[in-house]
Amino acid sequence: MSTKTKSDIDIEQYLANKKKLIDGHIKKLFSSNNYIKPERLWNAVRYSVLNGGKRIRGVLCLAAFESTNKIKSENNLYIEDCLTTICSIELIHSMSLIHDDLPSMDNDDLRRGKPSCHKAFDEATAILAGDAMLSLAFELIIENTNKISNIQKLKIINILSKAFSHGLVPGQILDLAYSDKKCGLKEIEDISKLKTAALIKASVLCGGIIGLDLSSISGEDKLHTNRRILDSLENYGTKIGIAFQIIDDILDITSDTKTLGKTSGKDEKQNKSTYPLIIGIDESKKMAEKLINEAILELKDLQTENKLLSSLARFIINRIN
Repeated sequence: MSTKTKSDIDIEQYLANKKKLIDGHIKKLFSSNNYIKPERLWNAVRYSVLNGGKRIRGVLCLAAFESTNKIKSENNLYIEDCLTTICSIELIHSMSLIHDDLPSMDNDDLRRGKPSCHKAFDEATAILAGDAMLSLAFELIIENTNKISNIQKLKIINILSKAFSHGLVPGQILDLAYSDKKCGLKEIEDISKLKTAALIKASVLCGGIIGLDLSSISGEDKLHTNRRILDSLENYGTKIGIAFQIIDDILDITSDTKTLGKTSGKDEKQNKSTYPLIIGIDESKKMAEKLINEAILELKDLQTENKLLSSLARFIINRIN
């Protein structure tokens, strides 16, 4: 199936290219002497953050940066800071997966087709690796970004910290609270907004903040325009984030363990309430399609290039087509 859209963007090639760029930046980061001892800790961190993954969040950050930044050049000075921010996003995401897989949480032995961190190492090492990754994510933004302003750094740190403390963590608590008991569509939507959409939304916003260069704002008109762009990116990120979770829920039923890279059919075995188990697969697909279409509409007033973000939204829904 071709993933080219009317915009003629080869989104699969774009994803492959950007994933390679992101992976290279992460590997370069961990080649530093700062991440050698104790070996067991940093080996566990490397294992988890470099353990495959499509880098969807990182790619969305980069796409938002490319879509809002006016400097269209391979030598864009801000690209390195964007990639460092993406490393932080991927560290937070990977850390959340380590903890999500723990026996006290979702208790999954597989992640991205390989043993989960607590299986490859041990439970204590997995917890400590996650702790190190979370603090390192913010350290990188403070110390390893050189071109963006302090205003931008503070905004990025604020967005990512809120995505974690007011998104991923409450989402996981609610997910655990509703395990083994039935809940309604409203509760599932609340969990999706927190556990999945919060970091996806944050990734898009971070790219926009770097791309817009908010430190150079002058005049009320420009301030208003940039606020409107960020509001549109925020709404876009939330909608594709919820759609992403709906599609994950569908794939848990329709796909196999090898394809998913994690245990398939686990939601149903654990009697966990999900979109398809509450409203059915067909209605879930319709809901995801509606959210993706609404997300694309959010981009129409960006006053900037939005074909790339539209194509990425379509790619998310194409995972089930």
